[in-house]
Amino acid sequence: MVELKPKILIVDDDVDLQDTIIALLKNENYEVFACSSRQEARILMQQHQFAALLIDIYLPDADGLEFIRSLQSEDFDTPAVVITGSSDIEKAQKAIRIGVFDFLVKPIKNRQLLQVISNAVMHYFLQQERKNLEKQKQLYQKHLEELVAQKVEELKESEIKYKNLVEQSLVGVFVLQDNKFKYLNRKAVEVFGGQSVEYLYSKSLTDFFDGENRLKLEGKLKDCLAGKVPHGQLVLPAQMPDGSSRMLRLWVVPIQFQKKPAIEGIVIDISDQVKAQKREQLLELQLMNAHKMAAIGSLVAGITHNLNNPIAIIQANAELLKLKYQDVPEIDKILEQTTRMTDLVQTIVMKGKREQSTAREDIDLNNLIRQELEFFNANLFFKHKIQKKLELKSDLPTFKGRYSDFSQIFNNLIDNAIDAMLNSKQKVLTIKTDYDDNVINLQISDTGCGMDPKTKEHIFEPFFTTKANPGAEQAAGIPSGSGLGLSMVKTMLAEYNAEIMVDSKEGQGTIFTILLPYK
Repeated sequence: MVELKPKILIVDDDVDLQDTIIALLKNENYEVFACSSRQEARILMQQHQFAALLIDIYLPDADGLEFIRSLQSEDFDTPAVVITGSSDIEKAQKAIRIGVFDFLVKPIKNRQLLQVISNAVMHYFLQQERKNLEKQKQLYQKHLEELVAQKVEELKESEIKYKNLVEQSLVGVFVLQDNKFKYLNRKAVEVFGGQSVEYLYSKSLTDFFDGENRLKLEGKLKDCLAGKVPHGQLVLPAQMPDGSSRMLRLWVVPIQFQKKPAIEGIVIDISDQVKAQKREQLLELQLMNAHKMAAIGSLVAGITHNLNNPIAIIQANAELLKLKYQDVPEIDKILEQTTRMTDLVQTIVMKGKREQSTAREDIDLNNLIRQELEFFNANLFFKHKIQKKLELKSDLPTFKGRYSDFSQIFNNLIDNAIDAMLNSKQKVLTIKTDYDDNVINLQISDTGCGMDPKTKEHIFEPFFTTKANPGAEQAAGIPSGSGLGLSMVKTMLAEYNAEIMVDSKEGQGTIFTILLPYK
């Protein structure tokens, strides 16, 4: 299969700059086109689908920002990055107002350009994925509405045709009377678990729901039968006879069946639709997180760069003082701390560079663990309250991977361990590494609250969490979460054919084990 390269269009009348950017982007596996004017750009955009645009703010035949505004008015949604030779604040503000993706001031640093293009291309493809999901959802919903309307109309046409049409329907149809199923069509039997009709006739609709969901359904059915509402609609998670779960959409109306009050209902399994919606939400969160991390990375890089100069000045002056006052112990302490500060700044810079890289490299898992734990010391609860035990195999082999993936995997697992030990009497975090002929074994265990078996079954599902919602009101220090951490861990490990296992006992703690192939 031929790999499609993302297409980039450069619109700039500086030929030398064009050549430089083309060479840089082609080296990163982009297909690059270049032109000098708006007119040429229009022609190229009719011929190709571009993932990102690089547009000079001053073009021979147009103002770059006005060109972008005209594209937006035509619903052209490719991310546009503006290039300018001056740091004009007014122009930058105008660019932000019209919604350009980013704003680059010449001379442009290669790394900065590549990062911006990478973010723009990711933004473009995520937008396309979201549009496709939205189209599928709309088509599915339209088809569903048309189908339900068609079937309802057909059922009204003739009582003779009723049973045959219902039996062949693509939606489940059922009748409830005296809290028992009196009729289910073929699709309804399938939706409710595929059991025999005789088995289902001994059940009620409410038997498939638990707790609050069951109470909601019972209340809706009661109101329909009492005539308080003409119909009811619910979306609820149902428990199947085999122990699995399905998300069901239900419509219920009161009817007369064999001269007695009853409930007629339609049921549809919308589990796939719900999964598609969750995937869309996940893509949106990933897009937001990518922008946030890019901004944080730039800020941290600037801060660490600005720290280097004052640290160097302090260190140099301390060394001069040492030559003059060799017997003053405080000078040795100053030199020791400046050296430590220099090492810490270099560690931050190196971590930032490696986490921005998408290339696979040789990773020493032991070194990664030690570096990441250094950053966790910024958490005072982790630093002072949790006992750390490291049992790292000294001759652990390296493996090929993206540093950012395993940094994120490790951080998510450690964050969960810290939250789990918040109220534990004994707070011990143990990290072990080992290996055999095929896999590296990473084990992270805590003495936290642990999990019950039912919770453990769902921990790798997107948006499943036992913590408070990040946006909800809560006391200071109470852990919160979006339910994406462990889902992302499992997804990233799958790319490396790695296996993750969990063993947990309520009130005793949790052990996560990762088996990572390294050959």
